[in-house]
Amino acid sequence: MRYLMMMLSSAVLIGGLSGCSQQNSLFGDMSLPKLSIPSLDLSNLKFDPRLPAVQNVKIESSLSEVALEWKPVHAPHVAGYRILRNNDAGQYAVIATLNDPYAAHYTDKNTQQRKYNAYAISYFTDDGRVSKATKIRLSKLPKAIAPLPYVTVVSNLPRRIKILWRIHPDPRVIGYRIDRFDPTTKSWQPIHQVDKRLSVEYIDRSVESGKEYQYRVIAIGKGGVLSPPSKVVTGHSKMLPPPPQQVMATTNLPRKVELIWKKPPMNDLDHFNVYASSFEDSLYRLIAKTRATHYTDRFDNDGEIRFYRVTTVDKDGLESTQATKPVRGMTLGHLVAPKVTSARIISNRVELKWENQDKRTVAYNIYKSFWNGWRVKKVKFENFTKTTFVDPAIQGGTTYTYYVTAVDANGIESAPSREVKVEVAGGTQKKSSWF
Repeated sequence: MRYLMMMLSSAVLIGGLSGCSQQNSLFGDMSLPKLSIPSLDLSNLKFDPRLPAVQNVKIESSLSEVALEWKPVHAPHVAGYRILRNNDAGQYAVIATLNDPYAAHYTDKNTQQRKYNAYAISYFTDDGRVSKATKIRLSKLPKAIAPLPYVTVVSNLPRRIKILWRIHPDPRVIGYRIDRFDPTTKSWQPIHQVDKRLSVEYIDRSVESGKEYQYRVIAIGKGGVLSPPSKVVTGHSKMLPPPPQQVMATTNLPRKVELIWKKPPMNDLDHFNVYASSFEDSLYRLIAKTRATHYTDRFDNDGEIRFYRVTTVDKDGLESTQATKPVRGMTLGHLVAPKVTSARIISNRVELKWENQDKRTVAYNIYKSFWNGWRVKKVKFENFTKTTFVDPAIQGGTTYTYYVTAVDANGIESAPSREVKVEVAGGTQKKSSWF
């Protein structure tokens, strides 16, 4: 009997445990569906005055942050909280949505110190309702960082402008931001940030020579908060030196071009740069640096043409702009070759006549060539001043070739005239021919 009772008790216990397991499964099926926050249209929540407001809201602030704390609302269907802030128009606008009913803190960070001091908080439900907002305001604002009291610039530096200021007296300052006004966009643009409170200088090297620029300096506090801008200061870099005046180049000198110019009115001249190009509109290369107001460019050939630009360089290395139109220089050109008019044999002599074709001619060179055995012999008659040449040194059975060149006072020689050949046979004229 006792054994039977034990068996019945075990059966009842097992049945009871099975019933409990089935009952829990049924509760699970009857539980509420899980909350799906993203399905809510948070932009179209409906105000429900029956919902209690958020309680125990507290507020604290620093220069760049405002912290809110509240007591979470433990009520059915609460889905999250909305944080509102009083904007510039005096109206409250939503700045953050917290999709967690257990959230109890929010921090608003802003680099504009003391800009906002009024906030509100409400909560919303999973069926699209929103409670009345609980407003709270900062009763005491932290002391603001004042603008820098002193900012100045150093102008007339080569390719740069120096901005200076005094150390900000507020120990909360950790650095400075330098802004430059952009006339194109008509706005202030940050160009540099100094990360040390004791640093009081910045040199702007991204400037054009002689151009004015406007600057302001803003102190940066802990947390990135910005002070109001300093006063606007204006500076300019050193102007480029003026270019040389009255640059001229010669066109009539033998195998050289002489450049001359006048020194511009300036006190810190260092030297002049001379540039040259074979073409007027091509690239110009630097060919000389000189402190004189003249330069001689020498050539190996006659009739060379070259274009020149001359610039001024001051003691800071600033160079004047190149003249828009270069000057043209040219070496003395070739002489025009004489024109041979006749070549004949008279009384066992060759008579050669020509006409001058260039007014620069002061003399002539006569060139003679003929076969002498197995080689060609060449003879030159120099500095001949007449236009008729008689050659008695001829032999029968020989062909002589002649041409004439003109020479000017500088020794420049023209190209050869056209060649003329004279054949001599047995001491009498056989024939003459032109080539």
